[in-house]
Amino acid sequence: MNFKDFLNFDRLLSPSLIRIGYWVGIVLITISGLVGFMGAFASYGGGLGRALLALAGTVLGLIIWRVICEGAILVFSLNDRLAEIRDRLPAGRD
Repeated sequence: MNFKDFLNFDRLLSPSLIRIGYWVGIVLITISGLVGFMGAFASYGGGLGRALLALAGTVLGLIIWRVICEGAILVFSLNDRLAEIRDRLPAGRD
């Protein structure tokens, strides 16, 4: 991506930011899952149930986060595809 494309909004910055946010979210969800898993055994009683719940919550959280980020990326990729189609059309068909 060059600076001219950036200034003319020919290339969008948001898909890159979404990808960075995806990885940050993965790390945060995983850390919170590990904290929940370890915290389940920190107190007396109910450790196994809480640990399994933390594990299931982490997996579900990762899946939901992936779907959210894919949906956001999809919006921007549709824009790119429409621009490609527009560029392939013969000139003068506006």
